[in-house]
Amino acid sequence: MALVMQGLSRQFAHHRILWSRVLLAVTLFVSIFSAPPTYVSTWGLKAFELTGYAMLSTATLWRVWCLVFIGGSKDGVLSTIGPFSVVRNPLYLGNFCGAVGYGLAVGRPMLALSLAFAFAVLYPAVIKEEEIRLRGIFGDSFERYCATVPRWLPKWSQYEEPATLVVTPVRIRQGMLDAMWYLWAFAFIEILEVMHERSLVPYLF
Repeated sequence: MALVMQGLSRQFAHHRILWSRVLLAVTLFVSIFSAPPTYVSTWGLKAFELTGYAMLSTATLWRVWCLVFIGGSKDGVLSTIGPFSVVRNPLYLGNFCGAVGYGLAVGRPMLALSLAFAFAVLYPAVIKEEEIRLRGIFGDSFERYCATVPRWLPKWSQYEEPATLVVTPVRIRQGMLDAMWYLWAFAFIEILEVMHERSLVPYLF
């Protein structure tokens, strides 16, 4: 089983755009055509939805915050300030929060769990390849960075940011557009709820 997971992770790392689109299509299909779970009470579903909305909002703000610091990084310089001072992969952490939050916001806890599992299976090879590339670029500097900054769980006690930051507007603009996907998910979820209530979209399973 471990070998299968490693193989899937490597495939995802080498064909990330294609597999990301496949996962997106499956996620949308499930969220549109699957009925709310009967094993969760109405209040439970509302709690899941509110939690999901909070996670989507957090993911949006988190990614914008990260991209401010990327937009302030010079080309060829390792970013180690702001969110990058507490965790090595803050953007992927934001993606994880947004994906799980979406599954909860549409009231499909099993979808949220499936997305969390898919993330845990598929992303290790992506992270490994990126770390190999960064070691080749930054050498000992990246090794020292890895020795002090955790890969996934933020260590807030070592947060560090400069008093001022010079940013590249085009990077900030592109980053904000990327982060907007989570906000657009809000609108999609609300429209989807109305369409289900009016029986405009059938439940297939």
